Amino acid sequence: MGFRVVSRIRSILGRRGPSLACWTIVAAGLAGAALAREPAVAIYLASFVYYGLYWCAFAWGVLSFEVFKRDALLLKAVSVAALAFVYLQAPPDLLSLGVIALGILLNARAAAVLGIDRTYYGHELAGLPARRITEFPYSLMSHPMIVGNVMAFGGTLLNPEFRAAWWPLATLHVVLNLALLAMERAGPGRRPVLRLAGLLVLAATAAAATVAAGNHAVSSRLSQEAT
Repeated sequence: MGFRVVSRIRSILGRRGPSLACWTIVAAGLAGAALAREPAVAIYLASFVYYGLYWCAFAWGVLSFEVFKRDALLLKAVSVAALAFVYLQAPPDLLSLGVIALGILLNARAAAVLGIDRTYYGHELAGLPARRITEFPYSLMSHPMIVGNVMAFGGTLLNPEFRAAWWPLATLHVVLNLALLAMERAGPGRRPVLRLAGLLVLAATAAAATVAAGNHAVSSRLSQEAT
């Protein structure tokens, strides 16, 4: 009986280890931010965990593509919600909103053409056959989803008030999307390099996010004391 329980736990961890690790990090970070009453910590943490999940899957592979796809969708939704929460607190800026909308539309169109499985590395992780996509926007560019993401995240920086308070958040999103582009172009055939490079990028991101969250918390505290 004990052996069966241990085997079952190992099986679950084997299939869902990265998933459990990501959700544990998010839960622990959100709980810590709530206890410390520092929302900036929660915003920065919730924003970047899904990049780590992408890297882990691409660099090591997955035992369950369905689990990875589900968690990727959910964690990205959490990330976008965190950014939207702080962006929508700034006064509207029409140019910023227009660029964001174009980026989202480009990303959505690319995902619709590619299909949900191929959007989440179905070829690299689930063994889907290679397929040449020639429909728009792939008729114009090779990586329209990354371009759309960069436009959407970068577009937030066109809003002056959001940029003044949260520019590190949007900038890190842009940088990490460019890192995803580099990872995709390298391909799973270069996994040893991707493992090391990805670890360095995520470590640098964690350090930058920690500093940015700390600076934002200090600025908020000073503003409250001044008022």
